[in-house]
Amino acid sequence: MSQLLGGRYQFIKILGSDELEQTYLVGDTQFPGHPKRVAKHLQLPDRNPRTLKFVLILLKKKAEALQKVGKHDQIPQILDYFEENNNFYLVEEFILGHPLSDEILPKQALSELWVLQFLREVMEILVVVHRWGFIHRRIKPSNLLRRHSDSRLVLTGFGIFKEISAEVMRSPEYASPFGTNGASAYIPTEQTQGQLQSNSDIYAVGMIGIQAITGLTAPELIKLQDAGRFSQGEIWNGRTRISPELAAILDRMVHPDSSQRYQEATEVLDDLNRLVLGEEAAPVLPPRPQRSNVAALPVRRSWLPAGVALMVLGVLAIALYSRFPQTLLSGYLLNQGLEQEEQGNDQQAIARYSQSIRTNPSSEAHFNRGVAHSRLGDQQSALDDLTQAIQLNPNQPEVYFFRGNVRYELGDRQGALADYTEAIRLDPQSARAYVNRGSVRADQGDDRGAIEDYTQAIQIDPNLSAAYLNRCLSRSNLEQHREAIDDCTQAISLQPNSVEAYQNRGLVRRRLGDITGAIEDFNIAIRLDPNDADPYYNRGLARSEYGDETGAIADYSEAIERNPNHPFAHYDRALSRLDAGDQEGAIADFRQSAKLCLDSGRTGCYEDAQYQIEQLQKESE
Repeated sequence: MSQLLGGRYQFIKILGSDELEQTYLVGDTQFPGHPKRVAKHLQLPDRNPRTLKFVLILLKKKAEALQKVGKHDQIPQILDYFEENNNFYLVEEFILGHPLSDEILPKQALSELWVLQFLREVMEILVVVHRWGFIHRRIKPSNLLRRHSDSRLVLTGFGIFKEISAEVMRSPEYASPFGTNGASAYIPTEQTQGQLQSNSDIYAVGMIGIQAITGLTAPELIKLQDAGRFSQGEIWNGRTRISPELAAILDRMVHPDSSQRYQEATEVLDDLNRLVLGEEAAPVLPPRPQRSNVAALPVRRSWLPAGVALMVLGVLAIALYSRFPQTLLSGYLLNQGLEQEEQGNDQQAIARYSQSIRTNPSSEAHFNRGVAHSRLGDQQSALDDLTQAIQLNPNQPEVYFFRGNVRYELGDRQGALADYTEAIRLDPQSARAYVNRGSVRADQGDDRGAIEDYTQAIQIDPNLSAAYLNRCLSRSNLEQHREAIDDCTQAISLQPNSVEAYQNRGLVRRRLGDITGAIEDFNIAIRLDPNDADPYYNRGLARSEYGDETGAIADYSEAIERNPNHPFAHYDRALSRLDAGDQEGAIADFRQSAKLCLDSGRTGCYEDAQYQIEQLQKESE
């Protein structure tokens, strides 16, 4: 297929095919870089010109209507449609993501929280689809994509061609070769009989939810359908732990009698929201003890490493050091230090820089030795060297920037702020200095000033992920949660594998009350770095707020396993253990939290933990 489709689209590969259509990945040659698109191809009937004209009119009307629906962020946008050589093509945007079938795996039951988030998100999309008069017809895991940029679900694979085929089949002049495959776990009885209605889509979504929470395969679901097990509620017996409220919602979504099923997506969404928000039919959660004023988890901010921008002197072939001027010998030793540094030998590099300094002190040698000391964790020696480098040459913004990083590590926030400000004065285009100065301001409670710095960094470098990531947190601190989520999502789009970006967006979603969304973000962060303690800790907080104390304790334990010195994980596990009736375990955790807080100089959380211990001891007397 070397010829351009529609004189514009370059074929790349076949993405899939079924009885009605073929789907191609194509490149759009009318734009720089030939961005990828998805083209869907239907071969038109050619026996009767009148039938052909009728089909084309229907296809164009449906494509135009689908363009309006495609304005929804979670539905692919229709970019183009055309007829060529008795074939009809529908071109839509390419979504970079993975199908939901990659997440719903046989014999791997997903959590109730996952299913709740899935159902709510898809129902929100279906409300829009059905409002525009569309019925999807083919909702299944492979037609739901998890978009990589923001982890939201995108509904693809609209059955526009199947709908047109049904219209044409009513005409005796055209017998469609496309049959209907009734052996699908996601197609209700009325759809196989040609009596499609909007709650047929609801049935499909409900079946996906059941598949996810039970770990059953599609063929296993079909067997249960055929045996009439769904109408008897036997699907849940011994297969999964699920709340009666969610089971009732799923049972009604997949009722074999369409008149007994939910009629509108809005009805399903209302019941799901009541369940999540704890209204009416939602389960009553046990009351939580009021937490003391415990210090919040320090937000993780993205810091930029300082690059070493030095002129490397040429390697000098020398026989005896004493025969060369000191400046040349110093430069030779400096270059040797750089070579050791490139090989990862920081100790040897420090030795060479020290020889260079003894031979002829220079700002470059002190700077490089300071960088090496910092990498080895000796921040005080690094500070001494960087200060000496500034005294020898006070006009180097890079040295001020790096000394600001070291001062921050040593807890000298005011010193770090002064250094970043000087780095900006010497180099007003230093986006990294703006980002790190903003982080210091945020730590000092000046989130408005921090946002100004992050915004300035973005103006200088719009692709700087750290600026969006940190502005996300400061905006959330100022209750600008929606803007904050936008910033975190932009950080994810710039750096899709950023654990910090997903974790911070999860923190914002939790502040908004979107517990299921927060948990999904923490899940992604955990998948990206299973050895990081913080996403487990934050997911534990979210689960605790949802009333899942068993899950919260498990997450806090995972965080402690990865970081035994995590004082907040011990503290919050103690609270969850209290809720679970484990007073002895709670006291042990409060004691460990108090010790860790005291060791790290956090007097506030130490006093909180001690207070909790005293209260529990009084109760036991």
